[in-house]
Amino acid sequence: MQTQEYNKGPNAAAAQLMLESLALADVCIYQRLDSTNAQAMRDLAAGKHCPFLVLARQQTAGKGRRGRVWESPVGAGLYYSLAIELKIENRDLAALSLVTALSVYKALTESGVTGLKLKWPNDLLNQDRKLSGILLESMFRGGSQFLVFGIGVNLNLPEEVTASLGRPVTDLEALGLPAANPDQIASTITRHLLGNVDGFIQTGFAGFQAEWNRLDAFMGQAIEVQLGDQNIFGEMLGVNEFGELRVLTEQGQEVLRGGEILPSVRRQSKSGEQP
Repeated sequence: MQTQEYNKGPNAAAAQLMLESLALADVCIYQRLDSTNAQAMRDLAAGKHCPFLVLARQQTAGKGRRGRVWESPVGAGLYYSLAIELKIENRDLAALSLVTALSVYKALTESGVTGLKLKWPNDLLNQDRKLSGILLESMFRGGSQFLVFGIGVNLNLPEEVTASLGRPVTDLEALGLPAANPDQIASTITRHLLGNVDGFIQTGFAGFQAEWNRLDAFMGQAIEVQLGDQNIFGEMLGVNEFGELRVLTEQGQEVLRGGEILPSVRRQSKSGEQP
């Protein structure tokens, strides 16, 4: 683990402002950290009170979905983790990934970003280029369940990082926000996310289903979904009231609780052939 002192110098004012404006127990802004999610999980294990926010200017071991690395150079992205205690039962918590993506969408749209679409279960795209990704992790402690919402948003990726990723990406600078303030974006995301989590507690994902389907980048299109060692081809029908993916295949409609829509370069034609 590599860290530097947090909430010191230029970080102090930003942390205090977020602490005062949001209903949080703590805000920690690190200059350098292995992973904001990893730090949030360590803090939870140590008994820290929720909700709290962990931000970093740089990550040395940023986490992506399915064990991937989230490239995290200094100042190139928003590196964000929000930890909360869950006080609900019998809910499909996997759908909170989609709720998180909707929260990030609202925050970035409010900040002036246009043309955003969603990719199930939790990516934000602009013209099929990835702008933001999400990783949720959970922990049980003392009979309670806690959840960490890890969010990465590309601000200004160096060319060498963009070239090394092997898939189309974009950043806020390319989308017309060259001076995006990560702390302001973090504050706006947190406000929307906390409100949407409250909504989820009340309605489950059903209250978010229509909005997700309206914003889905692949709605009505032929897609390829990787599910373990199986690839599923079919037409995207959107998500159901539980946030599960509906795909119309040759065998009929299938409902997928997991899996990943392959990158846009693998998008399928209606006949199932490569375009």
